[in-house]
Amino acid sequence: MNKLLKVNNNVTLILGSISIAGIIFTNVFFLMLWNKIITIGNVERLINNFSIPVALVYIVFGFFHLSAILTLILQLNFFKRDNFLRAFLFFSGITSLLMLFGDVALLNDISKEYTFGFPSEFYILLFSQALHLIFYVLMIILLVITRKSVKKRDEEIVIKDDSIFINVQYIGILSGISGLVLITVFSILYSTIYLLSPWALRAGITVTSLVAVIPYILIILYWLVMKLREKISEWYDEKQYQDLTKSSLVALVVSIIFLLVVFVCQYIFEDIQILSFIWFPAYFFFILLLFSVMTLFFNKQD
Repeated sequence: MNKLLKVNNNVTLILGSISIAGIIFTNVFFLMLWNKIITIGNVERLINNFSIPVALVYIVFGFFHLSAILTLILQLNFFKRDNFLRAFLFFSGITSLLMLFGDVALLNDISKEYTFGFPSEFYILLFSQALHLIFYVLMIILLVITRKSVKKRDEEIVIKDDSIFINVQYIGILSGISGLVLITVFSILYSTIYLLSPWALRAGITVTSLVAVIPYILIILYWLVMKLREKISEWYDEKQYQDLTKSSLVALVVSIIFLLVVFVCQYIFEDIQILSFIWFPAYFFFILLLFSVMTLFFNKQD
């Protein structure tokens, strides 16, 4: 397994370096496309000339993401200490992978809507590119940092349940924060800039919520797979049981208060229809964030 980790680290490092060059290329194309649309140039010709190279680059992006996620899973399994950067990269890697598909959809919309004016999808596309770049750079940094550790003797790399337990809480915190931020931004945009139909509003909130929660679901599934070889009574040690119990109690009490506030707000602000669309995802991500934060807090206590 140690050999597999070394090989995968090297493959991911090579694909990551290529992806850095690739994202520079795609962003040059996006800026050229931006300029062509603004100056009413020959947009169709530019798209036709760059469509195949951009598609090939995105295929490389896809392989890099898959290789990076596999590397992170191997590292989560072997390194004995929890590491926030590793947990953050697992979260951002899954999110970035999902956003690759979103980029394709955005480019498709831009190619159809540019004749009606400058497409607003461009801003989302460039924001997505920034997130991709952050993931690529941080992933390469992690690989460089852990390169020497992976080459050390096997005693330095062991499985430790507490490490995965804590990393799950890190990812829960990241999912909770991301979900709340996305819902808040979406709600503000809907209330102040865009007047969307109920269908579009539901679709937008559903998609953004899925993007935020999928990394947490995957890390939980990974943890469950790791635990299948054990009895249920052995899934947690005594300290972890205590931490989860305390966190569950706090989350239960706060969730009742949260739902009471939502219930009252729906009566007081009857005209704010968006409350009926966002209350459940907001409740879910808030409780997930609270539960993960409290579990991590109690875990760090002596």
